[in-house]
This record gives sequence, C-alpha cells and structure tokens, in this order.
Amino acid sequence: MNRKTFIIVMLIPMIAILAFIGYNYYTYSTGKEILLKTAPVDPWDLFRGDYVNLRYEISTINLSRIPYEGEFVEGDDVYAVLSPGEKFWFATRAEKNKPALQKNEVCMKGKVMGSGNPLRVEYGIESYFVPEGKGRDIEMNIRDVSVKVSVDSNCRAIIKELYIKDEPVKFGN
Repeated sequence: MNRKTFIIVMLIPMIAILAFIGYNYYTYSTGKEILLKTAPVDPWDLFRGDYVNLRYEISTINLSRIPYEGEFVEGDDVYAVLSPGEKFWFATRAEKNKPALQKNEVCMKGKVMGSGNPLRVEYGIESYFVPEGKGRDIEMNIRDVSVKVSVDSNCRAIIKELYIKDEPVKFGN
C-alpha cells in the first residue's frame, strides 16, 4: 500500500466521525428548544454503565384525541406535531410524512413501537447517560424529571439538558 492510499484509508473514518458529530451539533445548536415531561426507568446497564431510560408523555399518542393521517403499524415512521402547553410541549397531531407546520409548532420524527390506540412511539432520545452512581439519584425523583430537547427543521431531536424539579441536573464534585 502506498502512502497516498494509506492516507485516504485513514481519512475516511475520521471524516465519517466528524460528519456524525457535525450533524448532531447542527441539531443541538440550531434546533428549537422545547421542554418534555418524562418518566425515567432502568437506571443501570451492565454493558453501558449508568444511564436513565426515558419515556415521555408524547411517547404514548392517544389517536382518539388528536387528528392523524393513515394507519400506523409497528416499524412505521411517525411525525408527532407538538405545540407548547402551559409548561410542557404536547402532541397535537400525528402524520406519516413530514408535515407543514404552523407558527409555534415543531415536529419530532419517531418510530412506531406499538400500533393501535394508543400509539407507542420512540424518538431516539430515550437514553441519557450519567456518571456512575448517579442513575439512582434521578430514579428517586421520577415524578419531577423533565428534559430540554432541541428539535431541528428535519424533525430530529437531541437532548440538551435534564431537569429535576425545574433545576438543571449538574454532575460535578
């Protein structure tokens, strides 16, 4: 293998990693911030260490209460359109394709994990990794946990910050 080929082979993984980081940074820095109500479970995993597995109120969509388009089956993509409530954002409709949004709406793309009514949805923001030993602290306050999420124009969401009793969770000494 000559030097030029070696350099190209080494650059490909680096470019892929930088592209992934850049894609997530774009959502993190340019997305609209929304606040979601959560219910964490399973704070520890043998292989991944401490983390909080989050479920959101919007993870269960009651199709008899909101308008929706088409039938959803397990594995389908779903776009949940969210509107601001008094404190937390909530689902106002569900669609199969990326929707046109009104002012003060965002959409989050998810995957149908259980069809029927209610619809069970995962958005890719269900795990939040924490320093070792801190998962139990969060689990003790499950009724008072919320998450600040950044949602971009492509309906992708990234967790920005975790809150307990409206206070940002800090992991320091």
